[in-house]
Amino acid sequence: MSRNTTPTAAATEIAPGLIRIDTGYLRPAHTACYLVIDQGRAALVDTGVVHSVAVILEALAASGLDRSAVDWVIPTHVHLDHAGGAGPLMQALPAARLGVHPSGVDHLVDPGRLEAGVRALYGDAFFDREYAPLVPVDPTRIVALEDGAMVATGARQLQVIHTPGHAWHHLSLLDADRSVFIAGDAFGAGYPGYAEGAAPFLVPVVPPPQFDPDAYRQTLERIRDIDPRYVAPAHFPLIEAPRAAADRLQTLLDAAVDWTLECDSLDDLQRRLVSGWAEALPAGADRAAFERDFGLDLWLTVEGLWHWRRKKARRASG
Repeated sequence: MSRNTTPTAAATEIAPGLIRIDTGYLRPAHTACYLVIDQGRAALVDTGVVHSVAVILEALAASGLDRSAVDWVIPTHVHLDHAGGAGPLMQALPAARLGVHPSGVDHLVDPGRLEAGVRALYGDAFFDREYAPLVPVDPTRIVALEDGAMVATGARQLQVIHTPGHAWHHLSLLDADRSVFIAGDAFGAGYPGYAEGAAPFLVPVVPPPQFDPDAYRQTLERIRDIDPRYVAPAHFPLIEAPRAAADRLQTLLDAAVDWTLECDSLDDLQRRLVSGWAEALPAGADRAAFERDFGLDLWLTVEGLWHWRRKKARRASG
């Protein structure tokens, strides 16, 4: 199956100097990265997959910036929809440093173990179509970003916030001047077409192998404490009422954890999750369409929850 790599006009300014780029991964409005611009300099948060690189470079040019104006490329974590394009982007952006959680550095220097794990989860055909090839990043260009570190582009300061739960090695970035929290996957995934009024339909997509519900809850609480005006997640849309959205997201997370502990099998968990999330849809939503459109996320979350349950059981018995 061939993969369409034609760049599209995918950039939207969501705040002054903050541009959301639809990376084109899987479908429109599935995965975004963010371009932060100040005084002719730029930082890129998340990279999309390798096929997203042309789209990102087109958005950079459309913003009037030379490739040498990018100071930072910062994957929020090394899952491939967020970091798969890191290698070719670093080759295309000569002045950029790559900032990543300290636990993610080795995976970007040598993506072999990451590739093996993703192939095992998704299969070779999916990997080759959506993610290949993975390109290593020169270790001399990588900076390990500790919690609380400040990243500057132009005169703009972005604070690094470690946000585990979805993955242990996850980080987010706070643009305090504009009160925007760029969240990666730390604030769930939004599904276009299923919002209820101004309230987006958010779900906690939690793949294996690092999902941790306690850390996820602590991350949501930390975001509540920061109290940004907006949350800009990797999986759409812009969240304009973060506290209320965090409460709804945590309710679905807590329910999913309960189903995981109560279920009899992986298939039972799949049925419970699909049914439970469907019940949370706005009145009148088409459940069949929801399952069809977002079946991959449903399956991925079931796998992540089941993996967490098995780890929990091994720790209890060991």
